[in-house]
Amino acid sequence: MRPQSFHLGALVARTQPRIVDQRCEERHEGLVEGATLYFRGTERHVVVVNLSSRGTMIESDIAPRLGESVVIRFDGYSPMHAFVRWVRDGRIGLNFGGEIILGF
Repeated sequence: MRPQSFHLGALVARTQPRIVDQRCEERHEGLVEGATLYFRGTERHVVVVNLSSRGTMIESDIAPRLGESVVIRFDGYSPMHAFVRWVRDGRIGLNFGGEIILGF
């Protein structure tokens, strides 16, 4: 993993879905099925919905705060720090704060 600086901008709660896809990179489904999330001193298994080089979407019943720091470990890989970018309907968007290499 290559370290990279990032700026956490203002996080705005959306009341309506996006009309245009503003993502700058492709999301991949099925690369990883599950992961271990370390959240507020607890460890829990989460379902990975999709993955990109800069973040992931997971399913979980936790209630994190926007911007809160967590650690995620994908099965068979080293743990990495991430922060909560958004939370909605049992799904959570995590940003890695840097770029990872996806090998597939």
